[in-house]
Amino acid sequence: MAELSAEAERVTDLPAFDRVQDRPGPTPEPPRRLRPGLLAVILAVIAGVAFLVWGVLPDESDPDSVLQHLVTTADAFVPDLGTTQPEEAQALVLDALGWHVAPPDLPALAIVGVGIPTIGTVQPSANTSPSEVQVPAFRFEGTDGERATVFAYDYILLDRVRSSFDLPEGSYAALSEPTPVDSRVVDGQFVVTWRQRAMIFSAVTPSEEVAERIRQAVSS
Repeated sequence: MAELSAEAERVTDLPAFDRVQDRPGPTPEPPRRLRPGLLAVILAVIAGVAFLVWGVLPDESDPDSVLQHLVTTADAFVPDLGTTQPEEAQALVLDALGWHVAPPDLPALAIVGVGIPTIGTVQPSANTSPSEVQVPAFRFEGTDGERATVFAYDYILLDRVRSSFDLPEGSYAALSEPTPVDSRVVDGQFVVTWRQRAMIFSAVTPSEEVAERIRQAVSS
């Protein structure tokens, strides 16, 4: 047994032992490749599923800002009726739209006209024709040539046109505050938006001073 142990110790000195230790392991098998026909079928299935998902998902395009529509309309707005009487302006809106909306009382500004302009069009569904969106507009002027156009609308109208245009982000939150007023600059014009119960007013003016006066008046 002692001699076998000695032989076993000398095995490590044999060249064959070194070759066994240095011999590389088994070569890994190359990955199996899919047959061209099977690969084409898999790709076609993936493409078909992607197409169906794309077709089912709703359109996530953002609607236009309704304030941009109001600014564009204010630039070209011509009153249907020139009047300095708030009662006449209110009567025109009632006759045209059935809305009970009185022009707001603005500091250092007087009403000079009222109209029902079209602020845009909406496409309710693929099977209906585009419909015009009209809202009351009151033109105000000051003694120093100051001017502002005030538009009136409500949440029902916003719900109806929301797929095409809506209030910008943050406006709804501002209008839900205890003092529901939102002020911002849109396309170089100053826009002050405030809420009186369910009715919303947006005043558009090129004057920052006029906008600030309106903001302070409707915030009090």
